[in-house]
Amino acid sequence: MLAYENKQIARNLMTVHGLRARAVVEERIAEARLAGDRAGLDRWQNVSAAIGELRQTSRQHDLADA
Repeated sequence: MLAYENKQIARNLMTVHGLRARAVVEERIAEARLAGDRAGLDRWQNVSAAIGELRQTSRQHDLADA
C-alpha cells in the first residue's frame, strides 16, 4: 500500500511541478532530516525513488514509440 501511495504522491508532484518535482522532494528530504523526522525522511526518499521509476518508465515508453 505504501508503494502505491508513494507513486501517487510522485505522480501528483510531477503533474504540479513538472521537472521541478525532484527538487521539491529534495527540499522535503532536507526539512525532514533537519527536523529529525525519520518517518518523514523515509517517506520522501521513497517518493524520490518513485519519481525516478516513473521517469525511467516514461523514457522507455518514449523510446518504444519512436
